[in-house]
Amino acid sequence: MTTDIHTHLGTDRNSLHAVDKHNLAEQVDLLVNRMDHFGIEKAVLTPLNPFKDNELYLTAAAIYPDRLFSACTLIPRPIDSARERLKHYLDEGCVALVLDDSLYGPEDPAALMLIREAVDKNVPVYIHNDVMTSGGLAFIDKASTMFPKGKFVVLHMGGLFGFPQLIPLISRPNIWLDISITLVRIVESSLRVFLDALAQDIGVRRLVFGSEHHSEYLDLRAALNLLDLNVETSRIVQAENAWVLLGLDFT
Repeated sequence: MTTDIHTHLGTDRNSLHAVDKHNLAEQVDLLVNRMDHFGIEKAVLTPLNPFKDNELYLTAAAIYPDRLFSACTLIPRPIDSARERLKHYLDEGCVALVLDDSLYGPEDPAALMLIREAVDKNVPVYIHNDVMTSGGLAFIDKASTMFPKGKFVVLHMGGLFGFPQLIPLISRPNIWLDISITLVRIVESSLRVFLDALAQDIGVRRLVFGSEHHSEYLDLRAALNLLDLNVETSRIVQAENAWVLLGLDFT
């Protein structure tokens, strides 16, 4: 049983903004059909647009409440409003907070204040950096140090060139790397040596299955096969790590 902790509606990045309330049911059915085809039991929808996608994705998750969940993307400022919105979305059933680097500065204390709210409620924090900068890396370092009881998921493994920079941090028990997109590129590149070192020195409990789009399922399966995971380690990456992160009974 596989759990996809990070996916969007639409088949790829170009189609994301074409999903709306008029074609929502069709897009959700398409996603669930693809999940069935690849043996994905559960999925967490990850909004990009805090002004549109949060409510849309909550509605989408409600169509298949036993299969789909939703995260919420928030702008940390103004912080009082962000706190209220986080509480509202969690009350509505959201299972994770998404912080996108396009919506806050890495040195902004409001982002850390919002993380505190999520940690206090035992909600994982997804951190998305379009390009992993030194500021973004320092933010992950600071947040995971300040909140040792937090659960931080770096989306896309930090990107192709961000991944090696994250290796010193991912021995921490509160940081996970979502494999979406980047794993496929790493296993076919010279960076594969870093991935092999991670699996050997730290193990696969820092990696968690995410897809970004359901069109990635085929390539992700192929990339995981190239890692030569046994049944136990494959289950850790594709299911158990997600259960630990989300605190939900997916069995």
